[in-house]
Amino acid sequence: MNEKILEFTIFCIDSLAEYLKKDTKEIYKLLKYDTDIIDNYIIPCYEPLHTQSKSYIIQDLIDVLKERGAL
Repeated sequence: MNEKILEFTIFCIDSLAEYLKKDTKEIYKLLKYDTDIIDNYIIPCYEPLHTQSKSYIIQDLIDVLKERGAL
């Protein structure tokens, strides 16, 4: 993974944690291990996702979490 994708992934985790008022470790576990969203959504979709607004990204991740039954 290159540095830009890593930074974006961290941004997604931090932003979602802040929005949901949860600990970043809990959100990381949810996105990495519980749902595999980091490896199967955030990283593969980096190109279109990183051009979007913070609010769009947060809502998109919430929608994906809901689709996967995690929220």
